[in-house]
Amino acid sequence: MPSSSELALIRKYPPTPYKGLQALIKAIADLYEKLETGDVSQYLSFKDVSPKDFRFIESHRKKLGSAVRFTYYPEISTLVLKVVTNTTLAVHDNLYYNISGKLANMDIDIDQFVSLGASEFEGPWGSIKEGDGAFKNPAIRSEKRHFPSFVIESAVSDDSMPRLRQDAAWWIANSVGEVKVVLIINVLMKTKCIVLEKYGPEDQKSHNTRSQSKGGPNDHRPVLKSRTTVNYGAGSPHVEGDSVKLKFKDLMGRPKGSSEEDVEIGHAELLELAKSVFGN
Repeated sequence: MPSSSELALIRKYPPTPYKGLQALIKAIADLYEKLETGDVSQYLSFKDVSPKDFRFIESHRKKLGSAVRFTYYPEISTLVLKVVTNTTLAVHDNLYYNISGKLANMDIDIDQFVSLGASEFEGPWGSIKEGDGAFKNPAIRSEKRHFPSFVIESAVSDDSMPRLRQDAAWWIANSVGEVKVVLIINVLMKTKCIVLEKYGPEDQKSHNTRSQSKGGPNDHRPVLKSRTTVNYGAGSPHVEGDSVKLKFKDLMGRPKGSSEEDVEIGHAELLELAKSVFGN
């Protein structure tokens, strides 16, 4: 399993010291202002955050001034925080309604594909994460502790892509493969492009002592299944790569029936998605 330092990208993005709630509120406000005017990463990273500090921050999240998503690594006392934007919320909501609409056309009740919102999930070694969107079929995964089968993570700017890929790695590794699909979406405002990467789990034999003693020999790491780029800023808007295909079993946790099929988001739908983000 990837280490906490690897998942938090400590070497690439060294965290800054945590200096209390007021300093955190200011850092979030400063970043949100930059997000309104520039193409910058939505992520902030802080070290020296104790479990007590994290729960205090979490209990005061309404004071933070902006919606945020937390990923916390108690093992290394590090908090990675993502500031949510209207752009990424719109992309997430558009895709959710597209997918749920296609499932509804198969006569699948809405209570079989439930959005868990930004619910908090805890991995086997104590790290904690909130996603932009998490979905599961409660008829198959009825307990609160069950991980979602499908997760969406979204962000803006090229700088956010390494973080998004590690988000996918966290879900797949910490769910021990229960998360079947992570769709990461990177919205590039300057070039008017949307990049969608789909990841799934692959079991890998691990000789790591910690993995063997705590989680067994299987090391679940993400495998890139597809990459699609919607280029809306080109003279002639177009899609590079395949459509976004989601297996029915991965979404619903069961085999498809005779009248059911995999979900596919085609090129025309992806261009409509880009239009809703970038305008005419």
